[in-house]
Amino acid sequence: MTKRQIAAFRQTMHKVCFPAAVICILFLQGLWPVHAAAQAGADPVALEFPSQYFSENLPTPELTGYFPSEWKTYGSTSGRNAVFDVPDSAPAVLKDGVEWVFAGAGAIPLNGPPLDGDFKVTAYTIGMPVGVSVAQGILYAGDDNGYTYALNAIDGKMIWAHYGWNMNMSNPLVDGDRVIVSTGNAYFNYEKTMAYVKGKPTVRGPGLNSIYALDRTTGKELWTFHTPGEIMPTPVDVDGFLYVGTGDGHVYKLDVATGKLAWKTDIQSFVSMSSPVAGDGNIFLGGTYPNYFYALDQRSGVIAWKTTIPGLVATGISDCTPAYASGIVVQEATIESGDPKNPVANVLLAMDAKTGKILWQHRMHNGPVPPAMKTATPMIDAGIVYEGSPVSGNYHAFDLKTGKQLWTTHLGSQIRAGAAVVNGVAYVPYHSGDIAAIRTSDGKLLGKKHVGGSFGPSSPVIVGGTLYVSNVFGWVNAIPLHQILTAKDVK
Repeated sequence: MTKRQIAAFRQTMHKVCFPAAVICILFLQGLWPVHAAAQAGADPVALEFPSQYFSENLPTPELTGYFPSEWKTYGSTSGRNAVFDVPDSAPAVLKDGVEWVFAGAGAIPLNGPPLDGDFKVTAYTIGMPVGVSVAQGILYAGDDNGYTYALNAIDGKMIWAHYGWNMNMSNPLVDGDRVIVSTGNAYFNYEKTMAYVKGKPTVRGPGLNSIYALDRTTGKELWTFHTPGEIMPTPVDVDGFLYVGTGDGHVYKLDVATGKLAWKTDIQSFVSMSSPVAGDGNIFLGGTYPNYFYALDQRSGVIAWKTTIPGLVATGISDCTPAYASGIVVQEATIESGDPKNPVANVLLAMDAKTGKILWQHRMHNGPVPPAMKTATPMIDAGIVYEGSPVSGNYHAFDLKTGKQLWTTHLGSQIRAGAAVVNGVAYVPYHSGDIAAIRTSDGKLLGKKHVGGSFGPSSPVIVGGTLYVSNVFGWVNAIPLHQILTAKDVK
């Protein structure tokens, strides 16, 4: 069967049953062993939603030490710059960069249209919108079809896949031999929808919402903790405890080894996609209805401070994942612009991490209301804040302490991802399916590689000479950096 035939078959099968499509495709490509299907046949649930493990695809021990050993927060660091150098002594394959693609269950062609012509439907059905994690030679990716995938970071071969019964929009965390995954969805039932429309506190996320630990190398489930509302954000792992905000208006603290609850705090606001960041003994995240940005004491769970700004739109402060550096926490929000033709604008806020005082803010250009997530992920590196706008399609650089705007580059399409900055270049994926290479000294566009599909808030990861990124169309790409820098798509 040709690659084109397999792609067409995959596109047809996702409409019937994503997991079944995976089994069929793996049979066709010789990746799904007959004995695994036979074992699953003893359990009808396992047959419908199989957990798969291929130990032969584990990375070789001599390469794993060149990768980060853990992944404890969204984007790996509090500044969200997921870049990991390799030494000159590293194998050439790591320094030069590897190239491969992986299609999740139900993935659609990168050069084709989105499902039903709608990028939001695509992201919520078969997309990997939030980005990947890489640790000890293994790449982990969450998929909105319910699966978490573990892939060999060198060749892209699947090591295991675990089905979690709900959308997986988080960065899987890696702590020792555990991978931490959270699941949930952005929906309301009728009763909760009416409360949401009336501006009342409500619970978002019907279905099985959970946070669970998996064995790092096999994908075997170790423990599970369920909540009434969605857990779409990525937790933060600090000193053996997990912190995360949920769709039921609480922030939870769990023991990473056991999943046991240490405390939970009622903040009333439901948390959308605001993955918390830790700093100065606090946990920071945004919430919706009421619309506030919160700081909670790590030890007690007491709300240390909260702040807001006028004119916030819907989940405009709760969709953004904050970044932290040097006693400053940075968050983007979406506000009403007052212009009927261009009704919203993004605002970047820099706050004192201890007091919540707004140190500076920058309002970006007005524009149309973007679908789904309305904010971009800020990234801080070497005292510079890098931030995009899904409203204007501009990418910006600001001085972290003063807020002075250093440069602006117009990319012309919605930007929700953070950047990865290495060797004076910021690599930024964005909605049009492109990855831009921008010179950090002056904002000059150096290169632009068209990958296809679409990128949501999928901040990239760079290890050595390779950029890893996930796609709304259900793919993971490994791309050598030099291909982006030398791409001829620059206009």
